[in-house]
Amino acid sequence: MAQRKKPAKQTVPARRPGGGKKPFLLTKGLEEPAAAFLSQVRVELLGNHQAIVDGCRGIIEYSDSCIRLSTTRLILKFTGTGLEIRALTDSSAIVEGTILSLEYS
Repeated sequence: MAQRKKPAKQTVPARRPGGGKKPFLLTKGLEEPAAAFLSQVRVELLGNHQAIVDGCRGIIEYSDSCIRLSTTRLILKFTGTGLEIRALTDSSAIVEGTILSLEYS
């Protein structure tokens, strides 16, 4: 009786992340244009001692216990102790101090 040969194992090359694939664009499937996302406000909190606000348009109120900032669509109200604006540009601000709350309105 003839013996059957076992098929040789095939090795699959290791895949690299994103290797050979086209980049995925999030905005393709959305109804809103990509430019709509660029005008949004972005707030990054680093613990309760610093907040970086991108999309800031100006200062409405400023004291060591309350800072209110104007953005394109919202007003941000930081309350806490020892608050100060460490840096301010045309489109961003850095708030430092002990931040106890952040309100959106």
